[in-house]
Formats: sequence, C-alpha cells, structure tokens
Amino acid sequence: MLAFGQQAPVFRAARLADLDAVQALEAAEFAHLAYPYFILRQLFELHGPHWLVAEHEGRVCGYVLTALGRESAAWFMGFAVAGYCRGRGYGRSLLETALDQCRAQRVDQVFVTVRPGNQAAYHLYKEVGFVWAEHEIEYFGPDEPRDVLVHRLYH
Repeated sequence: MLAFGQQAPVFRAARLADLDAVQALEAAEFAHLAYPYFILRQLFELHGPHWLVAEHEGRVCGYVLTALGRESAAWFMGFAVAGYCRGRGYGRSLLETALDQCRAQRVDQVFVTVRPGNQAAYHLYKEVGFVWAEHEIEYFGPDEPRDVLVHRLYH
C-alpha cells in the first residue's frame, strides 16, 4: 500500500522540459557517474517515449529511464527518487509502472545495474521481481563494479 499522505504522485511520460529536473536528480544521486545534460538530451531523442517520471506537487521527484533494446530486452538506464519522496512507495510504483510499460511493448526481460553493497536498491529491485544475473568488476570503469539484475517478464 502506498503511503503518499495528502496528495498522490502523478506518474507520466517524460517530456523534454523534464530534463533539467532529471539531470539534477542524476547529479544528486550519482555524483561523478551522473548523465550530463547533453547525454540525457540525446538519449531522450532515442528513448524518451519510454521514460517515466513521478511528479509530486508539481515537481519531478523521480524517474525511470527505459531503453528498449534488441531481442525483446529493455534496460532501466537510470532510476532515482528524490530524498524528500523516499519511503512513500514512489520508487516501487515507478518501477512497477515501467515494468507494465515493458510488458505492453512485449519485452521479455528487463535489465538494471546496481552497485554491490547498495542494499536499499537490491531490496527494492528484489521486491518487484529482479534477480541477480552477473557481476562485472569494472562495469563503469576502474573501481566501478556493478551487479546486473534481470526481471523476466511473462506475458
């Protein structure tokens, strides 16, 4: 059950006008690994129709950047929820809504990477059905290992 308080979030397709807010969340959550604005802009041109944002009281407070790939696979290339919106079920709802969108596109499996030791992320991904697939020691370069998780969707 979601505990949103007085106003529930709005989950909607991302718009070009949201990129500043998405980039600000990226920078706050991922520091040196955040997507710069120019990359988000180009990714938006390719994948924007599949991106989802959460809006609370008129502000973007979360996002899932979904990229549909080849062989009926998709990647969640970015996912974050602002600190002031955590603990309210926004992240779980965002992920579940994004997974539903993937099902509607006939995607068979969705992948995401997570930093080893990020227990909060692991817990959330596990709750929505992701399982560990592999570990790469330098996924994002030296000293940046990641675990790859997968959610197999059944239609």
